[in-house]
Amino acid sequence: MGKVHTRQCNLTSGWFLELCRRSGIALRYGALSLALAVSAVANASAQEKITLSLATWGASSHPQVKVYAHVFMDEVKKRTNGQVEWKFFPDDTLVKQAFVPSAVPGGQVDISLTTLDSWAGRIPQVSIAASPLWTLTMEDSQKALAPGQPLFVYFDKLMAKQNTKLLALFDIGAPAFFCKFACLLPESMKGHTMRGYSKGASESMKAVGIAPVTMGVADVYSALQRGAIDGALGGLQGAYGLKHFEVTDHVLGSGGMLGALVNGFLMNKSRFEKLPANVQKALLEANVVASEANNKELDRSYKAYLADLKAKGLTVNVLTPGTPEWKAWSDALKEHREDLTKKFPPELVAMMKSGS
Repeated sequence: MGKVHTRQCNLTSGWFLELCRRSGIALRYGALSLALAVSAVANASAQEKITLSLATWGASSHPQVKVYAHVFMDEVKKRTNGQVEWKFFPDDTLVKQAFVPSAVPGGQVDISLTTLDSWAGRIPQVSIAASPLWTLTMEDSQKALAPGQPLFVYFDKLMAKQNTKLLALFDIGAPAFFCKFACLLPESMKGHTMRGYSKGASESMKAVGIAPVTMGVADVYSALQRGAIDGALGGLQGAYGLKHFEVTDHVLGSGGMLGALVNGFLMNKSRFEKLPANVQKALLEANVVASEANNKELDRSYKAYLADLKAKGLTVNVLTPGTPEWKAWSDALKEHREDLTKKFPPELVAMMKSGS
């Protein structure tokens, strides 16, 4: 039988080293190709067109729409080089004020204007904004409600449990009464049916003897015109934009006695988290620019509208600390304030005093 020759497996032999060298080159080439492919996919994902929807309600002349919404959308488009395109639904065309707390978490709309207290059915803590415990001035609120501040973070964490991400919160000014009767002291309000803009606002109205009816801002004009209600409590700028002055004779600025009207913009949380990093960054940066412009216009327009309502012939009063009217309202709401202090978490009540 002949000999069978076998090649000895020597790990230092030339043929083995050459095989390793060639294998290494192939592996490195494969890894490079894979990295380039992943990079190309990621880059394509970052640059693909993205359409986001944004809805508002109420008067389009209101700074929160005329200024914030448009500045925000323009800034996002600019910062993403046109990658983000918008579907804009103003004037209740997609979502009405009362339905925002279900429309945003449910994905009916990506981003929407909201009144903070309209979430009270899901998040009871938000009602503190529309209560006498909210003693922050408009200037204090602008600082305390900025993203990253403790009060903003507090509300954002609560919203996150509802699949919602806060983008912006802003104090649009102390709510105002538009009345068909002389409304100055609490006694003058008793027994009158009036629109309340939220659950928290309605509770404060009940405390002074008003019969509140909660309705969206778009329905107020016709209700006043028909005599279905005697007056309405809501945002001054929105009421002005919707011409409530045409169907009322008296205006009373609450001066913070009934808290603030805190509105804002928020987004479906799942939608935000699925966006490319560059788009997320653009949304957050655009919010800062839009909020700054909006706050300036809110402060200017609130004062301007009060003056213009006087010029239109309406009787205009504003509750001011140190006056008999202020004391009368404070006394009427004393028991309600004490009940609210027990209702809300101590850490939240403390933020109202510190302005943090």
